[in-house]
Amino acid sequence: MLLGSAFITVMSVPYFDFETLPAFVIEKLPLRFEALWLAALRIHVAAAALSFPLCLVLMTRALQRRARIHRWLGRIAGALVLAALLPSGVVLSFDAKGGLVVTLGFLLSAAIVGAAMIAGVRAARRRDFPAHARAMRHVLGQMSVAVVSRALIVGLDAASIDPHTAYVTALWLPVLTSVAIVEWQARRSLVSRRNRTQLNERLDREESALGLVVRVRALFRPVAGHGR
Repeated sequence: MLLGSAFITVMSVPYFDFETLPAFVIEKLPLRFEALWLAALRIHVAAAALSFPLCLVLMTRALQRRARIHRWLGRIAGALVLAALLPSGVVLSFDAKGGLVVTLGFLLSAAIVGAAMIAGVRAARRRDFPAHARAMRHVLGQMSVAVVSRALIVGLDAASIDPHTAYVTALWLPVLTSVAIVEWQARRSLVSRRNRTQLNERLDREESALGLVVRVRALFRPVAGHGR
């Protein structure tokens, strides 16, 4: 994902050339609000180039063990996503290639990211770390759609799939799949924690019962030297 993010960032550098319009932008012309769209594109690319790698790093155990650094970097990532990445992405979605179906896919992905980011921040503040991790996985999963989608487009194009069908599939498939994977992983973790809790409770009960038997037997054990 880091390599994919770096590749997208490098390929997006021409968007910041204020003298020449890249081919991707020329394909979109004419745009009803061209200046707004170009500004949104540059904000979106810059925010993604910073926030996506930052979110990937925040998921590592090495940084999660450093709570203070993790907290401050998380705040920076959250601010970038909520204040820059999402609003600019919503603006761009209305002129997305593929029409209304693709626009709806982008809007759904943005809604998942926004809701999950807010839920994750709230969970972190009340120190509910399992809920925080689950929400952040949803954020990361939807942000990874940019990388997975491009890989799918290349693969579907090589398979001679209709470009419109390929574009719609390459967007919706990773959006829905990432949600399913995160929820499956969360449910699996919940079952695992529940099983561990039940096992610990059972062991505690067995230890308590064993301790009671030992104490009762000790009461009836003959004292050495008595009974002669």
